[in-house]
Amino acid sequence: MTTQPKLLPPQLRATHQQVLGPYFLPNSPQTSRLFPQTATGSRVKVSGQVMSTDCQPLSGATVHVWLADPQGRYDNQDAQGNPINIPRSQQLYRGRIITTVDGNYAFECLRPGNYFDAGWNLWRPAHVHIKVEAQGYETLVTQLYFDDDAQNAHDIPGDAFFQPELALQLAPAVPKSGITQVGTYNFVLVRSGA
Repeated sequence: MTTQPKLLPPQLRATHQQVLGPYFLPNSPQTSRLFPQTATGSRVKVSGQVMSTDCQPLSGATVHVWLADPQGRYDNQDAQGNPINIPRSQQLYRGRIITTVDGNYAFECLRPGNYFDAGWNLWRPAHVHIKVEAQGYETLVTQLYFDDDAQNAHDIPGDAFFQPELALQLAPAVPKSGITQVGTYNFVLVRSGA
């Protein structure tokens, strides 16, 4: 009698950690629409799941999202680019989303603009900051990029900045007036103490 080898449970690779950046605010509004009614720009809808490395959906996880506006400015930066505290009523390009029982999340934003980083003397590619918190798991801090951004190849060197596995592929591939581009990204968290 031959015994079958025991199959290991499927494992997912943890999402790549990135730099937090200076513009995070911990208690942003709980909303999935991350731009004001009067703002104009290319609309992007991002959805996906928050999961553990052993493929389990994480219900009740908090997904913090913040990004620059279409001109490349954050809602909480002063004229010199320094972060400032602002009340919730002025937090226009950020929000918190709580995942569903299946670990699903979704948000809609305007595609952020590129901005000049004087410290590195370069233009940053458009990106969306993400921080995911779930009980029993290590906090994930990462950024999502756009696969068609010409500045991706010229970003700040190192693991804390552009990585190809963090690039969103959007459909349709080219922004069209009145059409929301759609992308999917699953965030994978590591259990605390693992």
